[in-house]
Amino acid sequence: MERALIFKEWVKTRMVFFISLGLTVCIALYTVAMMNRLIELKGVDHLWLIMLLKDNTFIDMIKYTPLLVGLAVGVAQMVPEMTQKRLKLTLHLPYPQRRLVGIMLLTGLVELLIIYLLQALIIAVYDFRILPVEVVGRVMLTTLPWYFAGFTAYLFVTAICLEGTWRRRIVLSLLAIAVLMIYFLQPALEAYNGMILLIIIAIVLFTILPFGSIIRFKEGRQD
Repeated sequence: MERALIFKEWVKTRMVFFISLGLTVCIALYTVAMMNRLIELKGVDHLWLIMLLKDNTFIDMIKYTPLLVGLAVGVAQMVPEMTQKRLKLTLHLPYPQRRLVGIMLLTGLVELLIIYLLQALIIAVYDFRILPVEVVGRVMLTTLPWYFAGFTAYLFVTAICLEGTWRRRIVLSLLAIAVLMIYFLQPALEAYNGMILLIIIAIVLFTILPFGSIIRFKEGRQD
């Protein structure tokens, strides 16, 4: 049953997954190409000076990519459940409801993890070739909140799509905007280092939202 459920989720999201994967890889390669071009023109020492003195990590282009990918995967996965009225049928399967919803969410989160890891790996591998470990660490820690924003966006989108009442959808949407803005308030390098554990705990708690929407939907709370 688990394999059938995972395959069902994969069928819904595979196109968005591959498009998102291609987009994130292209952006990562373009970021690497810009750094490589600067090194060819002015040397690696000039790149180091810019990164150390001006706090320029050359990764601003990927800033909102994880957020957009998280939104896209969430919409692709959950909108068909509501617009095509699949959710009622899914919830009537002879399978524990919480585990079923958990598999749905886990499938989407794993897809996001693969996309984000590949993009981060491309940047990290290139940076390790030309930069000290400490500088690479700063670069990757700076990107962490952006990837966390992608996971958060996905969880909120799933909760909003699965929610049956418009009033609660509006409340969840406003809460999502407020939470997601927090990830982008501080432009400084490693600005969120002290909050990483708190952010991880918050994301774990946000996984409760889709389960709440499912419970309300099953209770018949719909517009």
